[in-house]
Amino acid sequence: MITMKFRIAAAQIHSLQADPNRNIQVISEICQKQEIKDFPNTIVVFPELGVTGYLMHDDIFSLAEEIPSGPICSKLAEISNQNKCYLVVGLPEESTPGLIYNTAVIFGPDGYLGKSRKIMLPNHSVFNERRYYRSATTINVIDTPLGKFGLQICYDLFSPEITKLHALKGAHTSICISASPGVRRQYFESFMSARAMENAINMVYVNQAGIQDDLIFWGGSEVRNSSGKRILKLKYDEADFGVVELYSTASKHSKNFVPTLKDVPPWLYSTLEEGSRNL
Repeated sequence: MITMKFRIAAAQIHSLQADPNRNIQVISEICQKQEIKDFPNTIVVFPELGVTGYLMHDDIFSLAEEIPSGPICSKLAEISNQNKCYLVVGLPEESTPGLIYNTAVIFGPDGYLGKSRKIMLPNHSVFNERRYYRSATTINVIDTPLGKFGLQICYDLFSPEITKLHALKGAHTSICISASPGVRRQYFESFMSARAMENAINMVYVNQAGIQDDLIFWGGSEVRNSSGKRILKLKYDEADFGVVELYSTASKHSKNFVPTLKDVPPWLYSTLEEGSRNL
């Protein structure tokens, strides 16, 4: 296995609601930073629904588009190409008329690389995502020139099985984009450490910051290496930006040191499926 050194640029922004033109301008400006343009193997990660804002309400029906053929995707691909960087960002996807997914997309300098749709849709407390979105039924691992990456979205991190499947499918890094309000901060900070150590996988978490309607997003984006050590932490409650280096083979070394995936007996997975059918 060839070792690939790459950089994660965590772009914790305050997306404006239902204003993709302004948000794309912010995305473009960040991707023009020297610490991105001077290092070609940089993956710039923006929050969940970073293009449109998390709370679009019924504007979602006019903002959702096909991926990767829609006009927003064309602009994102152009940004990646012009700045020779990789780009991970969230936007609403309309797969067929009226059928919408909350989706994370990755672009590279040569264009569209893949997407992952949100599986876990919160419909409790302040959330009503099932009103607008369909839940995904597949887990994708995206093959890129920098190796394999898993993508997940916010509440997906509450399910340890999703990150584990990223690792089992060969991903060395799992990227979670998020729009989490402050009441969930303790959960995400705990999960990041646990998911990295459980699966010997690099973990990237990039959250929204600022206020949309009455939701206050806590920011606090971070990166953990495959041994669970926090190697980047951004500010709470406000827009912030940071860059850190990772290695594609670090996950393999961690798996050899603590072989958690290898040591899980396969019958546990079938028992888990059997038990979940009784919920």
